[in-house]
Amino acid sequence: MRFGTTRSQIYDAQKTAQAHWYATVDDWDDGVRREHDEGVWEPLDRTVSDALRAIDQLSVLFTQVRNECEFPGSL
Repeated sequence: MRFGTTRSQIYDAQKTAQAHWYATVDDWDDGVRREHDEGVWEPLDRTVSDALRAIDQLSVLFTQVRNECEFPGSL
């Protein structure tokens, strides 16, 4: 299983969404935006970051499993 492409796509989408969100500050800076930022955007951004870290951890584990299966006893 390869995680690189999927991780890259998620990371790129997160960065694009962040850029668009932060660009709204110039035109939309009121209480509703701040509520949306705290209640929706920040939790979503944290969740995506957590998912990316989990993908990184799974990638390491799958690499270890693959190596152990291909080269048993070498670790």
